[in-house]
Amino acid sequence: MLRSAGETPAPQTQQSQAHCGAGLWPAPSLQVANLQSEAMLRYTGGSSRLPRSQLCPRKAAASRRTPKWGGAELTHVAAVHISEWVLHAEVMADFRIDADAIGHTLQRAARRARTCEVEALLAHARAGNGLDAESLAVLWFADLDSEALYSAALQTRGRRSTRLETFSPLYLTNTCDAECRMCGMRRDNQALHRETADLAQVEAQLRLLARRGMHAVALLTGEYRAASRPWAMGYVNAALRAAHGLGFSHVLINVGSIDKDEFAALLAGVPRRDDGSLQPKLTMCTFQETYSRATYAKFMGTDPDNPRADFDRRLTNFDRAYRAGMRVANPGILVGLNADVAYELTALALHTRHLLDKGMQVYLSVPRLRQIAGGRSQGGISDGDFIRLVSLLSLGLPAAKIVITTRENAAIQHTLAPIVTVISAGSAAVTPYTETGARFPLEVSQFEVIDQRPFEEILRDHLPPAGSIENFQPALTAPRVHERVAG
Repeated sequence: MLRSAGETPAPQTQQSQAHCGAGLWPAPSLQVANLQSEAMLRYTGGSSRLPRSQLCPRKAAASRRTPKWGGAELTHVAAVHISEWVLHAEVMADFRIDADAIGHTLQRAARRARTCEVEALLAHARAGNGLDAESLAVLWFADLDSEALYSAALQTRGRRSTRLETFSPLYLTNTCDAECRMCGMRRDNQALHRETADLAQVEAQLRLLARRGMHAVALLTGEYRAASRPWAMGYVNAALRAAHGLGFSHVLINVGSIDKDEFAALLAGVPRRDDGSLQPKLTMCTFQETYSRATYAKFMGTDPDNPRADFDRRLTNFDRAYRAGMRVANPGILVGLNADVAYELTALALHTRHLLDKGMQVYLSVPRLRQIAGGRSQGGISDGDFIRLVSLLSLGLPAAKIVITTRENAAIQHTLAPIVTVISAGSAAVTPYTETGARFPLEVSQFEVIDQRPFEEILRDHLPPAGSIENFQPALTAPRVHERVAG
């Protein structure tokens, strides 16, 4: 976490400083304790600034550049005799948000954005080195247009040989006990027609997706109160096992926050490695929506019986998932929910670094607000600011995989595809897929999907010459029918 203003950083040994990279994530200070013969290592944070010699060369005295430190992979630390350093979930604290510390960070970032640091930070990111959370905020505040940041992200992305990925969402039900004001599935939305698929329908949809060449799927439900949660865990587990049985190479689970003792039912029957981690690629999707407690309470509510109201329970869902053996996380924010985009960018970057330091693979989602059943069109941020946000995430977090969806129109997809890793295409309705397309009725959907073309058509727009998209193997004869079935 970031230090509060005025807090003195813990001292570092000379050797540990030698592993800390300028302008990357804060250099760690290591506190070592012995607990049942295991070394515990805890980050306490360090300076996030580049050395003055790299920020303002015309003002700087000569200084020695230190080797880069890229996260949680130090080969040795002289202060302690450890031959191999592995951060285990059991010895890493769960993620927490310190709003005051982020506020101080943003104040510093706003000041730094008016200095000659900006060009040096941009050059550092353009070289593919990534940036810490404060430096990302500096570039958000800086007098740089979105095109300049996009061009930098495009240049950086061109140095990486990352293959574009895809998956399709599959809503198993649109029932929900939560009361999120911006969501079409909220408990009290009388305009939404409720549907729940039986397991035969779910398996039929999975087979259909596979026939059409889609081999990654996100399984989605609502979030439920205590009485319904055993049913939900068993229901999703059955769908998950069906997907694995049909050979899906990546399955994402988006079912809300899960308590420690519920993972056994959710993950029953999923093969594990010797260390307890899951063998198949299984991603936990938990969008915080907003990292602002005040905004969260405004939209998600505060009633203790509301399963979505507990901010901290949701915030630590990935930590529990890691302890349960999951190694892939998909955090996200609902862009436009909180007008303070700089705050959300900073918090999301901190959360991402926490998960990467655990050793998790991280997918980042930044969907924009869209219309819901029974509601008027919801405003988000402008296209220019959205491109700016995605460009900064691409520049600053090169180890994370950024996801965009067909909530965005084709023009925005074409703009962002070269700087993201994943394009998700499909419908937000319950079991909506047909042989040639999908249903997109708003009255049974979580939100409006803007691009309603068949996913084959959407993905073919992004197929590289003589290349492929991970998790997509198009059939020889592609469906070209654009279905818009109302019921």
